[in-house]
Amino acid sequence: MNALILGGTGLVGHDLLELLISDKRFEKIELLSRRELDIREIKVTNHLVDFSNFLELPIYDKMDVLFITFGTTIKKAGSQTKQFEIDVDIPTLVMKLAKKKGVERCVLISALGVSLKSPFFYSRMKAQLDENAKKIGFKQLILIKPSILEGPRVEERTTEKWSILLGNAIGKTGLINKYKPVESINVAKCMVQSLLDLPDGTHEISSSKIMEYAKIYTEDEFNNSADFQQNN
Repeated sequence: MNALILGGTGLVGHDLLELLISDKRFEKIELLSRRELDIREIKVTNHLVDFSNFLELPIYDKMDVLFITFGTTIKKAGSQTKQFEIDVDIPTLVMKLAKKKGVERCVLISALGVSLKSPFFYSRMKAQLDENAKKIGFKQLILIKPSILEGPRVEERTTEKWSILLGNAIGKTGLINKYKPVESINVAKCMVQSLLDLPDGTHEISSSKIMEYAKIYTEDEFNNSADFQQNN
């Protein structure tokens, strides 16, 4: 398989990239990023992209799947308008361009409990991205919906840190397991395994189900998971 990744520098994106590099089922990996990554892997090509002036994918080989782990925070973006542009407009454009290039499968990181009618901007924003993805017409679309992400971040996020502690405490009670924080590596494993296991169509994987796919995942190219369906 050949994979295209939008968002290889973030928490989940970094873990996903590491998995695909070591996974022998993936022959070529193309990255779209705003800055060059320090990667010296023969099967990885890093394309530097100006997303403010982006009309065509710089991809020439056929890609089997588009992975999207792209996004930012309101603090880094500076405004809701800018965050919407980064979290919704850019991924939507990439999905449309990828579909034109013949990509039929997409695995997208969304968020738990999103809704277009939510009083919260972040929830409405992520819900809009979900709706946009569904309209593209992919043969297989998988929306991964984790709760709070846990993992080694470069930047310190105090609010998120306390949310992780609270989520873990609630999760241990067994009362609201779906809100328990999810490790980024397990989300990345779920992205790959769900692609391999699920049939054509649109699928949503809630936070509580992510670990089920993560446990199945193995880097062995001869694993016993369902074969990847390529109906090209």
